Amino acid sequence: MQWFNLRPTFEIVLPISRTLAVQRLNAASLVDGAAPYFLMFGEYGELHLPESELRLWSPHLSFYLAERGGACFVHGRFAPRLNVWSCLWIVYLAMAFTAFFALTLAFSQWMLNTSPWGLWLALTAITVILLLYVVAHIGQQLSADQMHALRGELNLLLEKCQAGEAFSQQQTPPLARL
Repeated sequence: MQWFNLRPTFEIVLPISRTLAVQRLNAASLVDGAAPYFLMFGEYGELHLPESELRLWSPHLSFYLAERGGACFVHGRFAPRLNVWSCLWIVYLAMAFTAFFALTLAFSQWMLNTSPWGLWLALTAITVILLLYVVAHIGQQLSADQMHALRGELNLLLEKCQAGEAFSQQQTPPLARL
């Protein structure tokens, strides 16, 4: 059921230890020019798009390094930017509460043998939730090119990290190639 996934995730196995990968990725995030696009906070990191590339539906890539069974994994997830994600969930929650209380009202109206007009309010809220879900999927499809670019940038960073390349101050900052 891949089409239900609004926030696509993936895992990459690294052939180096988690401690070494964290150290190298943290060093990469300190390179001049990387700061607005590539952030590391211990074992958690984010890749963002340049401001000039942002659209309403533009994603960001968050990832963290974990260790399972002696192997280091990079667990990545694409998601909308925080301001879009927050707005999306506020609308979802508002419509869910509206649907719940409208169904409660409709049930009360039905028990009192009056017209259950609250049912129409509940159906409207549920329709808004479904429409928002469809719009989110359309936005995800429209941002597929940006997700591929972010994934490619993460792959490049991980290749450098695995190879033990030094991240010099003269290197091209992440995402400057977009």
